[in-house]
Amino acid sequence: MAVWGAPTAHEDDAERAVRSALDLVEAIRRLGQEIDAELTLRAGVLTGEAAVTLGATNQGMVAGDLVNTASRLQSVAVPGTVLVGETTFHAANGAIAFEVAGEQVLKGKVSPVPAYRALRVIARRGGAGRSEQLEVPFVGRAPELRMLKDFHSATAAERRPRLVSIMGQGGIGKSRLVWEFQKYMDGLTEVVYWHQGRSPAYGEGISFWALAEMIRSRAEILESDESGTAGSKVAAMLNEWISDDAERHWLEPRLLQLLGLGSPDVERPDRESLFAAWRVLFERIAERGVVVLVFEDLQWADGGLLDFIDHVMEWSRDRPIYVITMARPELLDRRPDWGAGRRSFTSLLLEPLGEGVMRELLTGLVPGLPEPMIDRVLGRAEGIPLYAVETVRMLLADGKIELDQGTYRPVGDLSDLSVPPSLHALIAARLDSLEPADRSLLQAASVIGKTFNISALTAMTNIEPTDLATRLGSLARRELLSREIDPRSPEQGQYGFVQGLIREVAYGTLGRRERRTLHIAAARYFEGLDDEGIAGALAEHYLAA
Repeated sequence: MAVWGAPTAHEDDAERAVRSALDLVEAIRRLGQEIDAELTLRAGVLTGEAAVTLGATNQGMVAGDLVNTASRLQSVAVPGTVLVGETTFHAANGAIAFEVAGEQVLKGKVSPVPAYRALRVIARRGGAGRSEQLEVPFVGRAPELRMLKDFHSATAAERRPRLVSIMGQGGIGKSRLVWEFQKYMDGLTEVVYWHQGRSPAYGEGISFWALAEMIRSRAEILESDESGTAGSKVAAMLNEWISDDAERHWLEPRLLQLLGLGSPDVERPDRESLFAAWRVLFERIAERGVVVLVFEDLQWADGGLLDFIDHVMEWSRDRPIYVITMARPELLDRRPDWGAGRRSFTSLLLEPLGEGVMRELLTGLVPGLPEPMIDRVLGRAEGIPLYAVETVRMLLADGKIELDQGTYRPVGDLSDLSVPPSLHALIAARLDSLEPADRSLLQAASVIGKTFNISALTAMTNIEPTDLATRLGSLARRELLSREIDPRSPEQGQYGFVQGLIREVAYGTLGRRERRTLHIAAARYFEGLDDEGIAGALAEHYLAA
């Protein structure tokens, strides 16, 4: 048994689990060929909540229905295949090809379990804004799209590098904005050389992963290519773009080093030499047209990749290289001066969409849905487009809304809207990226409610008010919390979770014992207040404890 998401969650845990299962199945098949024996392996992958015992080992680490069901699903898989559950399918189907495997009757389950068979890896991850059964309208970002287009025109006309940093919290629409820009670029008559790469949240050898993805794409290197084939493709790419033999021979080992294909017998070049080589390749390509470099998830990037982007902006001259970075606010914790002081730098901060724009998105996404239902979804999404889309997708998957003659209508009980698994993974990964002390602080705050004041949190955590204010300010800069007016104490104010979903996920990650302790601490704080209006809150905390 292998577990993803514990003790630390990442938003692509489901995809990584399926990739690993496919790799294991293939590895066993190859082993059988090598030893001339018929060896096969089968796997089952499920996504959901389980009881986790930190510090435990082997099968004692996780327990619950999810583990048992995954084992049952594995047992009905055909040898040499990977079966996944519905939640895993929805989380990974942008990067993995699946086929429907029907409803499986599993031992110990009252109802059949829908299953899908994983076939192969088809992409590094799914496209932004594209969801099965749904056509998500592009709304509210026309000014930002216009700016990206204008900056491209300026880069082409002035023939000098430009850096645009798109900043915003997860789900705000960064990837969708760039996708719309890419569609615009595809329609241009002039040649544009597009490169795109993502910085993964964790893993080995990932310092320059996004840059390596760009080079692999330019050289048409496939994931399945052996190292010899990949090296030959790098050589062919250099023959296409580099006319000077000496420069080509200088570039090749430095590109192979980037791709993890360098020879162990060759001395590793120093960093400045590597940076110069990688930059020169893009400069040579830019001699034939505008080069676009799109770096996704830059908040996860190693400092070396940030330095390389700075290097390109500093050293490239008279070359139309258009660099677009996408990041969450956490990037500024590590690089507060990111892009500052550069003449050709622009920062685009994407704010949550207004209610009218969000309503336009929903009416275009699920036309005909009654206004009360739209209001429910809007209240949950709080201006974050992805939150609205994933909530609708969950309702469709659960059969709570259905398409009827071109319009959508609610079906059954909609009184309780749970957090969609995809959003739970996104938010949980964001919380787990925090320092443990800051994560614990958010969890304590989640017990109080959507909003809270410093005095309540001080009483519950025993953290000094000045230190607490500093840490809350840091969480606000990360757009997890916001500063608000406190009617009872306007001079001090209070804090609140930016979205209620963040509070729900933070609260849900507390163990029963922690939750009980914090509710009792909150109740004792409220008991000490001379305020008759807090009787209801006091009772709620004792009941929850």
